[in-house]
Amino acid sequence: MKDVPAPLPAIGEAFAGGFFAGTFLLDGRIHALIVAPKAEGETEAKWRTAGPDATAPRSLRDGLANSDAVNDDDHPAVKFCRELRIGGFDDWYLPSRHEAALLAETLMPSAICVPEQTAAPAFQEGGPEAFERRAYWTSTEWDSGYAWCQYFLNGGQSTNVKDWSFRVRAVRKYPL
Repeated sequence: MKDVPAPLPAIGEAFAGGFFAGTFLLDGRIHALIVAPKAEGETEAKWRTAGPDATAPRSLRDGLANSDAVNDDDHPAVKFCRELRIGGFDDWYLPSRHEAALLAETLMPSAICVPEQTAAPAFQEGGPEAFERRAYWTSTEWDSGYAWCQYFLNGGQSTNVKDWSFRVRAVRKYPL
């Protein structure tokens, strides 16, 4: 692990293989959330290819644990993230529901009901790293047939059928 710069960069600035998206608490420890560069770390995929899941990756906060629970060919969104090698890092994963909400809070372009947008220029509407005004999968399952999505159109979250295709954007966490 590389040394953490002091102070941390501003939201949306390059950091640890991607872009700094904020901090969050997990298991009593503060982590930096890093979002992957769009060109390498974003795609469209299904959460699950077919049928109900027997697994239960339902952590609201730990996307890495969720991702590791279903990292196989039947889970294309997770598999895409876990196979990434960006900036010398191979610990990318599909964000949890909480981590996805942090991405929307700090990096969402202007939205229908939220006229202000992120202060990070690269993530503003039309910027090279901007999230699309669409649904993005999270790694948090609702039940055997549904998983949570984060909407970058309005900032909300909802569940969707796992065999639908939505946007996927990888993240990694960096313990502070």
